[in-house]
Amino acid sequence: MIDFHPVSLKDKDFIKSRIDKKPEKNCEYSFGNILCYGEVIGLEVADIAGSFVSRIKGGSSGYYCFPTGGDVRAALEEIRSEAFENGIRAVIYGMSEEEAKLFDSFFPDLPPAEEDRARFDYCYNSSDLINLSGKKYQSKRNHISFFERNNNFSYEPLTKAHADECLSMNREWIDAYEGDTEDLLEEFDVIGRAFHYFDDVPFKGGVLRADGKAIAYTMGEELDEDSFCIHFEKAFSSVRGAYPAINRYFAENALSGYKYINREDDAGHENLRKAKLSYHPAFLLKKYRALLK
Repeated sequence: MIDFHPVSLKDKDFIKSRIDKKPEKNCEYSFGNILCYGEVIGLEVADIAGSFVSRIKGGSSGYYCFPTGGDVRAALEEIRSEAFENGIRAVIYGMSEEEAKLFDSFFPDLPPAEEDRARFDYCYNSSDLINLSGKKYQSKRNHISFFERNNNFSYEPLTKAHADECLSMNREWIDAYEGDTEDLLEEFDVIGRAFHYFDDVPFKGGVLRADGKAIAYTMGEELDEDSFCIHFEKAFSSVRGAYPAINRYFAENALSGYKYINREDDAGHENLRKAKLSYHPAFLLKKYRALLK
């Protein structure tokens, strides 16, 4: 029986000791995401054969991240055995291309791992998001120039002390959203936890104001010495240029020391995909999933 338990701050040292060794880190393998989403969606974690594994239950299915650290093959075999014993459909997700090849070599009797396009991470050169140089970024520069000309604005680093102000702004943002807000309300709970654990993770972010009022904020965490991952970015769409402005100001003020900025996946949403592609990613970090029958 695998000892899965709800993730907590007590798991930080173990989780980071494993994921910090992972050569290709996607957004699923950031401690802040694991901790803050875990408390909302019921994610559990375990040490299996020295590997870190997380699991999300969904009806008769269990969604397991690909083991990292320790004996990966032994961990997968344990997952497979427990899933069989409990009648669980085990899905392994978040695999890099190399990990997918490894999975296929371990289990040649199973269908091969498949690309999970909705979960590809969008990774950008930090210099591109800071400088916005060239014709391809002309529209971004135009929106930012409009924002700067038409607003009495200021930018400042995000801290835990901004929690109430940013959550209030976020709630107003949700209220103005036209469409299903179920996922947004879930994310709102996650962001509340992110502020609670702001210094413990630690997170880093920025706040953009117009006439003293917060109209945009962003937050994320370091993946490794080369990459920073943006977890949340909110701005009032009614304020033209607020989104590209917070994007650029944060990158310029806080992320110049990183080679890449990972802005996570598009979850299969067409409009979000268009928005992420409009910033011309340096590459898409592919992810794979497989059924561990």
